[in-house]
Parts: sequence; structure tokens; C-alpha cells
Amino acid sequence: MGRSSKLRLGRTARAKKGTLLKASKARQEKRGSRPRASRRIPRTLSARPKFHLVYSTNWVFKGKVDPTLPEMLQEVSRRINARQPLCCDLTDLNFCSLLAKVARAQGFDVVRWPVRSQTQWLELGEAARTGQMEPGSAAVLMHSWHGSFEKECVPAWDFYPVLDQISARNQLLYPSASLDRLHSEKRYTSKLMPPTKFLHLLRGSGGSDWRVKGHGKKSVCQVAREALVALRKEAKAADLSPDNVMVKQGLSWGGNAVTRLAPSDVPNFIKTQVLPKIPDQASELTVLLQAKIDLVSELRWVILDGELRGRGWVTLHEPRLGRKAVTAGYKNEAKCRDALEKAGFITDDESRIALEESMRRKVKQVFEEAVADAGGQVPQYLRVDLLLDKQGRAWLGERESWGADLIRNQKNPCGRSNPNRTEVASAIVSRALHHACKK
Repeated sequence: MGRSSKLRLGRTARAKKGTLLKASKARQEKRGSRPRASRRIPRTLSARPKFHLVYSTNWVFKGKVDPTLPEMLQEVSRRINARQPLCCDLTDLNFCSLLAKVARAQGFDVVRWPVRSQTQWLELGEAARTGQMEPGSAAVLMHSWHGSFEKECVPAWDFYPVLDQISARNQLLYPSASLDRLHSEKRYTSKLMPPTKFLHLLRGSGGSDWRVKGHGKKSVCQVAREALVALRKEAKAADLSPDNVMVKQGLSWGGNAVTRLAPSDVPNFIKTQVLPKIPDQASELTVLLQAKIDLVSELRWVILDGELRGRGWVTLHEPRLGRKAVTAGYKNEAKCRDALEKAGFITDDESRIALEESMRRKVKQVFEEAVADAGGQVPQYLRVDLLLDKQGRAWLGERESWGADLIRNQKNPCGRSNPNRTEVASAIVSRALHHACKK
């Protein structure tokens, strides 16, 4: 026929291909030193290193659906909700599959450890202790709380003993070995926090008898009253209202255990509404008493391998006195920007970006505090949530490691997050590669 059997691209296709190649090259240059799993396991290794992937298969929806919906739509709603994580979107089955794919592509022997029940979770700890789980790297896509075994969440009293057994013989990639418990229990401190008093509660041998660590035989109510007196002075000194207190509980998220109260109501609230509801198996609890700020909006900023990445505005509305924060509902990005404009902080996108950049230094400050808390180790993933008050001051709302959701890219709110899930998976595997190559 005289023609090569190889297909040739037409002029339009060749132009499109060239454009795509240029765009890809530009993205790589812009990415610079961002983490990429570009290396592979050296062929000189006698055996492929292990990448242990622990994940939940207990995806059952225990909530309620609207009974007025047709039965078919009710079933669809149940199925959709069953796949939604309780804590973090990086624990779902899609990210689990992505992480396995990236690790396998880089030469790891991926070993899956599905968990559906308490029995399987405890057996996992025994496997780590006895060596059945061969040493390597491990990503445990689960989190602790004060509830039962549900979806990706494990009761804290079962979670940490098993996690310690895994991290004793493996490089723990997820969650953070040095920061997870500190963050989950809300025991970290920061110079950017609003005036705060910590009550570290310990359960006595009687079961219902609680004491505050470091305060001898004083009752919880007495210690709380003393803490509130000191908090009132610090709130006034910081030019914050002393008449409202936010009571926050450890091992919770999403405003589900954050309550706005008058100071006089706090001691009895802890005694009658908090402590009786703590599961019998839990032996300790941290409660924060924090001065309430006049919140305008909340800026959330993600840090991956020490690099500040995506940021975005989202916050809860102010709850009524005596109500939990979650009952007020959330303000999305658009509503947060409206609030910023109404408060006079921004007028357009340029001024909003300038406002965000002015908070970069404080995000770095919180990051450096986290590095210090981690014994000098750079946490792979961190999210810093800054609260902007009506006076233009930024306070630390939360400092979270793994367990905090990604931030949608502001330039493309309907698209991928920044960093996107593939970048996060590649970063996790890159850290595992570094560990494997050092052996």
C-alpha cells in the first residue's frame, strides 16, 4: 500500500497534543519541589518492602432518611450516606484504592488489612505484635472517637493500643504517630489560641468519680469555677467578652461537642451533661474552656510536606446560648466572603487574596509549633484553621493533622482539591519510599 501501518495524527490532533505537552511541562515547573512518587523501589532489594493498608469495610449507614421519600429514593439515600466517612474524606474506599494503586506502582508489596469489627481490629494489633504483620510501612485509614465501632471510627480505648503496636514495628504513615492523639484529644497549645483553660479529667476507680489531673481531691466543679475566674481575667485582657464561654470536648469534631454557655452554667454542664455521657470504657477526657470570639469567618489552610497549599473559607454560624455549635449550621465559601465584605475586610478578589496572604505568617507559626510538638519531625499533613474576629485579629480555631478534610481549590471550586487526592497519595508513598531506601 506504500503507507506505514502506524497511525498518524492530523494537524488539529498534533496541535492539541503539543498544547497538552506544554501545559503538562508548565504544571511540572510550577509544582517545583512538591512531593511526587517518581522513584521506584531499587531492584537491588532482595524482596519488595511491605506497604500495609488498614481500612474499614464497616460502611453501614445508621442514620435516618426522610420517610416521605419514595422507597427507591430512600434506598439510594442510604447507599450514598453509607459511603460517606464520619471523620475524614481520606478514609473512604476510593482513597484506599488509590493509595494501594500508587504504592503498587512504585514497587511495594501492598498488604490489605480490612477491618469490620472490634474483633478484627484487636486481631490486627496481635498480628503486629507477633510479627505476622511483617515490618514495613503502614497506613491506618481509621480514626479514634468516643463512640462505638462505626464506619472508619474506632473507640479510643481500643484504637490507640493497636495503633501503638503497629507503629512499634512499622513506619506509620497515617495517622501521624507523633501528633494524632495530641490533636484528637485536643491537648495541644498555641500562642494564637484565644484565652483557654484545659481540664484534663481522669476517671476514678469508682467509675463515676472524676477528678482533674493536677488538682488533687478537688471536685471537677470547684476546679472549673477556679478556671473560669482566671479565664475571665484573660478574656478581658485580650479585649474579648467575658460573658460567653465555648466548652469543647476532645475526641470530637464538626462542632458536635462544642457548646456556647454562660460562665455560671459551665460547672453544672460538665457535671450533668458531659461526664455522664462518657462511655464507661473511657478513662480520661480533655475539656477546653475557651473565651468566645466575635467570629466573622474562618480560613482553613492545608500544609503538605511543609508547603502551604490550598486554602478556603468555611465556618459555623454563631450558635445560640446553651446550644451546640453544630446546630447553627455552616457558612460556605460564598457566604463567608459576603461576611468578610460586610465587615469591611474585603471589597474584591484582590483584597481577599491580600487578606489571606497577611495570615500566611500565622499559619507558618502554628506549623512550627506542630513541628516542635512532633519532636522536630515535619508532619506530612497539617491543616490550620484561623478564626478572624470583628477587630481583624486571627485566632487559632483548630490545628489538625491527618483527619482534616482537604480544601477545594478556590480557582476551581467545582473541581479538585488543592492538593488533590492523587498528590496526597503520592506524598504518602514517597515518604514510604524514603524509609524503604534507607534500609
